[in-house]
Amino acid sequence: MQRQILFRCPSTGMNVQHRIDDERPENCEPADSYVPVRCPACMSLHFANSTTGKLLNERDRELVPLPRSA
Repeated sequence: MQRQILFRCPSTGMNVQHRIDDERPENCEPADSYVPVRCPACMSLHFANSTTGKLLNERDRELVPLPRSA
């Protein structure tokens, strides 16, 4: 069975839909697993979170505060 994820291409800024195979049961797949995705917008390889669709280099600024300089 396949499902779709949505992510923003870091090179073009376009929203991209991609289908991934859902081979494992949901209970077996950890929430922090990333799958390689060939981006149709820029033809590069990105690593997308299989659950949330966020890319590996994306940070959630609410959860990971940026350090401030003094």
